[in-house]
Amino acid sequence: MNEILTGSLSPDTEAILLLCGRFGSERDESYAPLTQKEYESLARWLMENKLRPSDLLGSGSSELLSGIVHAKLEPVRVESLLARGTAMALTLEKWQRSGLWVLSRSDSAYPIRLKKKLGQSAPPLLYGAGDASLLDVGGLAIVGSRDVSEDALEFTRNVARSCARDRLGVISGGAKGADSAAMQGAGDAGGVVIGVLAADLLRASVNRNNRTGIQSGQLVLISPFNPEAGFNAGNAMARNRFIYALADYALVVDSARGEGGTWAGAIENLRHGWVPLYVRTPGEKAGNAALIAKGGHEFEYAPHERTSIREYLDSQQDMHSPSMQGVLGGASATTEQPDTTLAAVDVASNIAPEKIAEAEVHYGDAPSTNKASHEKLSVGLDTFQDFLDKLTSLLREEAKNEEGIRLALGLEKGKAKGWLTKAVELGFLEKRKKPVCYALPRQKTLC
Repeated sequence: MNEILTGSLSPDTEAILLLCGRFGSERDESYAPLTQKEYESLARWLMENKLRPSDLLGSGSSELLSGIVHAKLEPVRVESLLARGTAMALTLEKWQRSGLWVLSRSDSAYPIRLKKKLGQSAPPLLYGAGDASLLDVGGLAIVGSRDVSEDALEFTRNVARSCARDRLGVISGGAKGADSAAMQGAGDAGGVVIGVLAADLLRASVNRNNRTGIQSGQLVLISPFNPEAGFNAGNAMARNRFIYALADYALVVDSARGEGGTWAGAIENLRHGWVPLYVRTPGEKAGNAALIAKGGHEFEYAPHERTSIREYLDSQQDMHSPSMQGVLGGASATTEQPDTTLAAVDVASNIAPEKIAEAEVHYGDAPSTNKASHEKLSVGLDTFQDFLDKLTSLLREEAKNEEGIRLALGLEKGKAKGWLTKAVELGFLEKRKKPVCYALPRQKTLC
């Protein structure tokens, strides 16, 4: 992360920032930066021609630009955008004085979750402040209307505190109301907080309270939009998908029915199936019951319960699985079900996003290999989910054979073999040969 903060952008990120970034007012620019859709078109053209964004900056870029019309872009516009080096350098210097960094989809530090769940629709650029590695810890997305009651705000803070207690990250949008309450509750309780902002990232990054969280390593703020952009309703709606895509689960505190950003984001998540959607029950707004009718799950967790909030969420998922519905005498196979399974398959690995989300590592200490740690870990690895959480962290640096994994996680031979086989079948792991070992799936790079 220090490399990002010092302004040492990768060549690809430099090119993408020149193409898509904004370095002043719209009046100052002869050509508008590329939109998300336009960059998606350009990225496809680059990949089809086995090129990278940085190739557009090379000495032979003029010839390349002549063929860019196939991406439905004007060469003169792209050339003009790429020539904004001085304006970019001055703007970067200002941003970096406030501790901001810039990531592109070509950077290894770019959140894996966004690539896996959104594919080419993942934002080309992310601007942020704080530890970027927190962006892949996952957790519970907590969202809700701005105008919620004090009871709803206290409920939100209590749920967020429970997340912090159970080492589950909290992801929210930083808006007034439920979003702010969620972030404050988790932060005050020492938890990890991810704020996905629609506006004013630069201003938010220097806020005294935010600086405390950023400096302590608890808080990371990000935005796919210009750090100096003011509020824009379109941006506020567009960022909802990023909140969901960075999470493992989502909770709607209160929502209007049929209108507003909270409703739109929840419906979009149900349509794509990025994460399981929970809805506060009973809620105070009409949208809560309507979201449950459309496929959301009731959320009746009491923060003072002994059961961890993660265990509660997972148990509710088990109750709503098709196999469990059959056991409980639920809806028959011919009954029309809510549209919660229309998840777009990940372009990189062809694994459904809801399965990928389960495999992502949650934050916590990496497993140790000493005997004492083995005994401690073996007590906690009671479920396949626990196994995946620890395994993803263990294999992040290098592949290991079955015995190495078993010893590192303190598992019995039978359990280790069974869970490894299941992880391979579900696509969470690759089993390699010569020598036989297990590794995380190779990911294609999106540019």
